[in-house]
Amino acid sequence: MPNAHPRSAAVTAAATLTLLNCACVFFFWGYFLLSLLNAPADAHGRHVYQLYPGPFLLISLVPPAVVAMGIRTGIGLFRLRPWARLAALLWAGLTLAFCLWLIAWRPFETFVISDRFVAPAESMRQLVSVALLILLLPTSVWWLFLFRMESVKLQFGCATAAVCQSATVINSTT
Repeated sequence: MPNAHPRSAAVTAAATLTLLNCACVFFFWGYFLLSLLNAPADAHGRHVYQLYPGPFLLISLVPPAVVAMGIRTGIGLFRLRPWARLAALLWAGLTLAFCLWLIAWRPFETFVISDRFVAPAESMRQLVSVALLILLLPTSVWWLFLFRMESVKLQFGCATAAVCQSATVINSTT
């Protein structure tokens, strides 16, 4: 039975973007974790994970959990689950708050990368700040508008209504 309200291209694009971002974050996290594991030992023969077990445990467990939630949200968006729309709205709101925080607390460094009086590490931090703003700010605003539209709400609502309606039809015929 075809769905009366099929998934729109915008929802498909949002779900695809979610899954691709999760894959990128997962590989970046894996590279970072591998570099921590392969870091040389200090003078006493202890590695990073032995020196700082708490932060290392957080770095090891939190990013994969966030990526897993993102993958679940992306699959839920593909399947038009109502909770996935709410999760996407939550992600978009948190991302927008992070971007606005970044603009507020690093206003000059966010938009102007100075070559004078700046160490290479600070230049890299500024570059990462600008890259995060360029990637996250438009996406979060787009998602906030997209997932609040009536037509999108109807798509996610009809996904559950169609299941309920087909279950009612099956139960009434038996």
